[in-house]
Amino acid sequence: MVFCHMKIAIVSVFPPYRGGIAQFNEAMAKAFTTAGHECIGFNFSRQYPNLLFPGTDQYEEGKPSQFVRTEAVDSINPISWYRCAHLVVEERPDVVIIPFWTAFLAPALATVARQVKTLHPSSNVVGLFHNANSHDAKPWEKFITQRLVQRIDAAWTLSEDVGNQLKAQREELHITTAFHPLYQHFEPLISRDKAREQLHLPAAPKLVLFFGLIRPYKGLEWLLNAATELLNDGEEVCFCIAGEPYTDWEPYQRIIDGSPAPERFHTHLKFIPKEDVHVFFSAADLVCLPYASASQSGVTAIAMHYHKPVVATDVGGLKEYFDGNPIGHICAPRNVHALTEAIRSALSAEPVEAASIATWNARFSWAAFAQQCLSA
Repeated sequence: MVFCHMKIAIVSVFPPYRGGIAQFNEAMAKAFTTAGHECIGFNFSRQYPNLLFPGTDQYEEGKPSQFVRTEAVDSINPISWYRCAHLVVEERPDVVIIPFWTAFLAPALATVARQVKTLHPSSNVVGLFHNANSHDAKPWEKFITQRLVQRIDAAWTLSEDVGNQLKAQREELHITTAFHPLYQHFEPLISRDKAREQLHLPAAPKLVLFFGLIRPYKGLEWLLNAATELLNDGEEVCFCIAGEPYTDWEPYQRIIDGSPAPERFHTHLKFIPKEDVHVFFSAADLVCLPYASASQSGVTAIAMHYHKPVVATDVGGLKEYFDGNPIGHICAPRNVHALTEAIRSALSAEPVEAASIATWNARFSWAAFAQQCLSA
């Protein structure tokens, strides 16, 4: 592609759908528009049937998307998939971006991609892969995801790890490896004391934050076991777990109850709306990503935006954000002792100058993302 004025269509979820993918798409569309392109969003009219959605609500209050032209895709209505393709083609776009993050939506997305190419062959259909397969994907999920991989002209990924996985699926596919840009749409930090007061957290000691949806691959049990080791060693530290469980909470609660100081664990087991995100990060001294597997993480982008030190496991693309990062600490995955020592080291590290953090963060801007992807 040549980096000039283009009309770009994005077929995916946008606000008022909640969560990182909708936020990512809105920020991406804004970055493309800022770069001088026209951007049109085609939102889902239904993302998941309510019976299949593991959370409490698929929507959150707030401003609607600036870029959505219509709600065109019903995930379980194939007629809407063909209709969406026709609506996209009516716009005569130069580029059609189809983000992927879960195999459940792959049949709809693959059909849209195929129909757009049939009706408008000159359009460049790009798959934006947040991961190469659903997290904890089953064999049948990998099969239906492969259909989307075969229908696109090119792929963008947010980490080398995902790019390598796609290359193994389709060797000739043109792949651009970019990154997860840092979010800019959250409220600014408030004082640590004010944030802890709002969240009913103790003013001391230092606080380690686990943030985001709670799913098995995110390795929360490793953090809870590492926390138990730290508390057994007499460390003055507490822990906040903030996010909605998408799995049974009871095994995690048993670890907390078996620790030497259950009162040092503070849980907010619900979806955290974007207007409250800054409060949790204001209260935290350290953010922990103890993932057992990952491609990249939107929580990473939030922590870096807020200049918060991070401990992350060396899985997927996480290392790409923290290897050399002045506030990043990498450790082995699925290893309680390694995680314990990384948290201990990070909590005792000297503060890093804001200018050094800003210099590192500059490489992960939305403007850089737009230029890298659209000029590939």
